Amino acid sequence: MKILFIACYSPLINNSASIETLQYLNNLAKDNEVDLLTVNFPENSIYYDEYILKMLDEKVKLHIISGGKIFEKIMPKKSLKKIEDENAKKDSNFIKNTIKRAKNIVAIPDMYLNWARKASKYGIELVKKNNYDAIFSMHEPPSSHICALKIKEKFKDIQWVTYWSDPWLKDSTREGIGSIRKSIEGSWEKKVVELSDRFIFVTKANRDDYVKTYNIPIEKTYILTRGYDSNSYRDIKALGIPEKIDNFKVNFVYAGEIFSKLRDVNPFIEAVNEIKEKDMELFNSINILFFGNIDNKSVESKLKSVENVNVSPRIPYKEALSYMLNSEVLLLFGNKNSKQIPAKIYDYFGAEGRIFVILGDENDPIKDVVLNNDKCIVVNNNKDEIIEGINKIIGLVKENKLTKPLKEYEWANISERLNKILRG
Repeated sequence: MKILFIACYSPLINNSASIETLQYLNNLAKDNEVDLLTVNFPENSIYYDEYILKMLDEKVKLHIISGGKIFEKIMPKKSLKKIEDENAKKDSNFIKNTIKRAKNIVAIPDMYLNWARKASKYGIELVKKNNYDAIFSMHEPPSSHICALKIKEKFKDIQWVTYWSDPWLKDSTREGIGSIRKSIEGSWEKKVVELSDRFIFVTKANRDDYVKTYNIPIEKTYILTRGYDSNSYRDIKALGIPEKIDNFKVNFVYAGEIFSKLRDVNPFIEAVNEIKEKDMELFNSINILFFGNIDNKSVESKLKSVENVNVSPRIPYKEALSYMLNSEVLLLFGNKNSKQIPAKIYDYFGAEGRIFVILGDENDPIKDVVLNNDKCIVVNNNKDEIIEGINKIIGLVKENKLTKPLKEYEWANISERLNKILRG
């Protein structure tokens, strides 16, 4: 089977969506001819990750299209040296914040729309040459679907399978985008839904909402979770223990982004501070490590002010996995006002550590995955429950009650289901 796989986020970069893309590509390539149409992220971009790219199966044919001069100009670059001058740091932060605000206003639906237009023209020529059996496009971000939409409009007989990791228009991060932008993006989303032949969702809540909103026949929809790669986990675990892991303490690791609209870490900070005030022995027994960007500087400062919390910027995927695999507790903050499940929960399922889940709100869709799961300790996002949960999980760790990886979430099993869906 010949598949045209369209995804803005690919193994060229390091984020949860690119890891997902990588695993789908590698497993699909075992039995199919797969072409990947994606965005060019230069090697000097902070998102570029050579390790992930090397993991991509050589049988996958790459078609890398530039996002345009403006895209490449504003793309954050790797620093050649550390900026020690505080004024230079302030200037750098001001520029980044200005770019971020401009993106929120101008980039509709995201910063890859120009790429989608260029890539769709390229993709149309690919279809003429290669006679694909199916097109598979991955949201997030929406421009992946827009690129595929323009190709589908030219070749209506090709089966088009759309993958919805998150909602589009109803994503909680899009709440203040304004009526004009909502109208434009709503029109695009409707066109994508109308021309899609089959739909894959990560959560039942998101699937049910799309079925209700657009009257999608339920038999055209599928739910497919993410997973982990046991082979790479085994290789990374053999490399040894990373430097910030403390062998004399219980290590809590959070590997991912903190978006303040989705994840509120303030109750966690309050809980750790209260533990310090009332139970110094417990406080001194834990080592808490955060890896990834935090979009709220006030929250970042609060985290850094806690003695046993270490906050680090984004790190390469291989290094992040090493910390996950060598920690006793994997920390996860669910999303509030969202139908999205943090992708890192599936990475965590491949580790031996316990998972400490702090729900985003009472409707957090991650409940379906983590409740009644022996690997997970689940609490609501308030100080008292978090303190109780920390005590419980510390007790389990001290009794040497670690857990085994969950085999049902291995990528090989997940991707086999995708293969069957694409084959109809």
